[in-house]
Amino acid sequence: MSHAPFVMKLAFYPPTRQNQQRNVCHVRYIATRPGADRGELEPEKENPGTAAGHVKYAEERPGSHGLFGPEEGVTPDLKATQEELRSHKGIVWRAVLSLREDDAVRLGYTTRKAWETMLRATVAEAAAKMGIPESNLRWVAAFHAAQGHPHVHLMWWEKNPARTRGMLSEGEKRDLRRVFVKEIYAEERSRLLAEKTAIRDLLRETARQDVLHLAREIRQARLEVRALAGGEPGIAPVLNPAAEQELAGRLSGLAAIMPGHGRAALAYMPAEVKAQAREIADWLLKQPGFSQSAGRYQELARQLASQYTLKPEALDEAARKAYEDIRDRVAQVVLKGAAQVQRLEQQVEPASEVAGELPSEEGLSGGKYMPVIPEKIAKRLWRTACRAVDRAYLQVKPGAGILKPKLEKELEQRIAVQLQEFAKAMPDPQGKPAFAYLPEELKEQARSIAASLLNHEELQARFKELAGANPEKAGRLLEYIADQVVARAYDLVPREVPDIDMVLHPGRGLKAAYRLMNARADWVKDDRGEAYWTAGTIYRAMARLGEEDMAREAAARFGKEAGLSEGDIDRVINNEIKRMEEFARKCEEQGVPIPGHISKSAWQRLTENLGLEEHELLYPWFGIKRTGPEDKQKQELREQLNVRLVEERITPALTAIREAGDRPENPRELRWTLVTMTSTLKALGVDEAGREEILRGWCRRAGVEITEARLLDVLDRATIGQDDLWLGRRSWDRLMANLGVDEAPPSPWEINIPRPMVRNTGIAYDVWKAAWRALERERTRAEAQAQLLAERDLERRRRKAREEGKEMERL
Repeated sequence: MSHAPFVMKLAFYPPTRQNQQRNVCHVRYIATRPGADRGELEPEKENPGTAAGHVKYAEERPGSHGLFGPEEGVTPDLKATQEELRSHKGIVWRAVLSLREDDAVRLGYTTRKAWETMLRATVAEAAAKMGIPESNLRWVAAFHAAQGHPHVHLMWWEKNPARTRGMLSEGEKRDLRRVFVKEIYAEERSRLLAEKTAIRDLLRETARQDVLHLAREIRQARLEVRALAGGEPGIAPVLNPAAEQELAGRLSGLAAIMPGHGRAALAYMPAEVKAQAREIADWLLKQPGFSQSAGRYQELARQLASQYTLKPEALDEAARKAYEDIRDRVAQVVLKGAAQVQRLEQQVEPASEVAGELPSEEGLSGGKYMPVIPEKIAKRLWRTACRAVDRAYLQVKPGAGILKPKLEKELEQRIAVQLQEFAKAMPDPQGKPAFAYLPEELKEQARSIAASLLNHEELQARFKELAGANPEKAGRLLEYIADQVVARAYDLVPREVPDIDMVLHPGRGLKAAYRLMNARADWVKDDRGEAYWTAGTIYRAMARLGEEDMAREAAARFGKEAGLSEGDIDRVINNEIKRMEEFARKCEEQGVPIPGHISKSAWQRLTENLGLEEHELLYPWFGIKRTGPEDKQKQELREQLNVRLVEERITPALTAIREAGDRPENPRELRWTLVTMTSTLKALGVDEAGREEILRGWCRRAGVEITEARLLDVLDRATIGQDDLWLGRRSWDRLMANLGVDEAPPSPWEINIPRPMVRNTGIAYDVWKAAWRALERERTRAEAQAQLLAERDLERRRRKAREEGKEMERL
């Protein structure tokens, strides 16, 4: 049998302004035109461990366009590619590589995946034939599943233009063609060679047998394989804009009633969802191309049944069951598409948590946190432990003095090693680290390090006395030190500086300013160095809090109480002013914003030097993610959604949250639940006092171990967080499941995803293509089964005829 040749069309575009614009338009055309294959439907996934795992805006999801490139699993950024081509100063080459559809089916090139694999194996070699090394090569491609001639559009260019001749010589064209043909036909050549060898060997062994009989056995073996697995589907019928619009609307409607959790499996869906999924499948199976294939599938079912019965009603029943079977297979595809629509909600729903913090004047180096010396962190943890023991002890024994234990080198090294080992074992905290969000084995390790500090000979006596007098207070002290172990270990983890702004919490800012204006100096009176540092930091903190007018007064009052002279106080304040001015000058030179906060480490040291617990002088700044281009795009997508808070659903939703008493075992899910529950309460109209009451009640009932400061962090972050928060169906179901709500009320938000959004993300096309493939596999399987039965029946008749002939000869 002769086959249509592989077709390769080439063109080149020199770097003129007009051609640059043409290339920009062309790459968008091949990536987004109808028929551009945007990949398979994404497989079902369980909810990720954190809400941050959902942060992908819809325009950049796999399936938003059809481009692919040299890296497997990496979707090229269409806009970035367009910008690169717009400014490219070299030649851009284009190619169309095509096969006839029957050849594509035979060779296995009816899917984007097959063409991707082929191009990744060949483009670099083809470019090398043109003198372009792989290190200087850029390329993108898109697969168009055109009926009759599936093909790819390929564009390639040099990163640093070197080749000045766009035209390819005839020899270069032949070389490129050979590269592609060799890869496309490689599997078939190997198969044919293997078959040829096998048949030759079999013929040698069966030289006296009927060669035609042997050929029939080989053909029958192939037929049996098709009868089991089905054949390779051809190219799907064209999805016209009207049908795509209709399918997008139907998928959006189905997504609105589907559960937001669990696998998208037809068998486990509520009756209403099953009915609607089957209705969409019925609609698909009536579309041009689909209806002919579905009709043929039913006819094949009749043929197969006719081997056993000729009753019309039995044949009709077989056809009906065949249709229901294929309809349910297509309905399963439809459900997966609707689940993808639901994920659009998660991809654009407002984030309920943006955690992190920025250092102030210290700690930055080229966009990364500077490495921290473990011994320095060990000293900081030791100081925190000592101050915490003193604070707790003085509450029980008010007249006792303040300990000033020294940190011996041996203990310092031991603490440093413990923190380093703990840091290696810590999971990515996905935000501010906290003891409450760790797995149980790491909690025990943190408690062990904390206990070793509290039982050191310098602190042991006071801690034991405290434990005897007030066991509950001693237990809280141990948990606090364990929480500090986690925070200090995190200081040793190298990480990028988060792209956030530090925002002052108004309520915390006012309380902090009041505390600093009335700060006591008892804890640093006998330590001149710490008194100097604390007075200067009070001045800087007041200035950063926006209380410049009272900053000098607060620092001077504290300095005087700490025993500093007026000259010392002036020097401290003037030095702090010069330091702040010098740092502001450096920021201006580097073109970076001047920080409006002080670092968390400085704030903690200040808190300890004032004899206060962490929750008594809460860090007043929160990290809020800066708005970037992707956030603006997400906001634009959110504005397209029709999100409405349904009044009658608010009370059932609040009741479910108020009465919940369970918590997730996964530490990351616990963090997500705390933050999302608090933000949801705010979105449902619950005020700050009400949110605090509900959250504290849930923590008690669910047995959540969290320090007072971390709990207040969760509550106060919601106060300054965005006001337009809502949860998609999947996130709402996730929250209800984490809270242990068995009979969850419906989501208080009604969300309608418009048809254009579903269509633009390629989900409708994905469903169309996947439904066609499911239908065609079953049809080709049924055809093979029918053919196999027919051939077996023919062979049975031939055998009977031969036996009858032999019987006649004997007679």
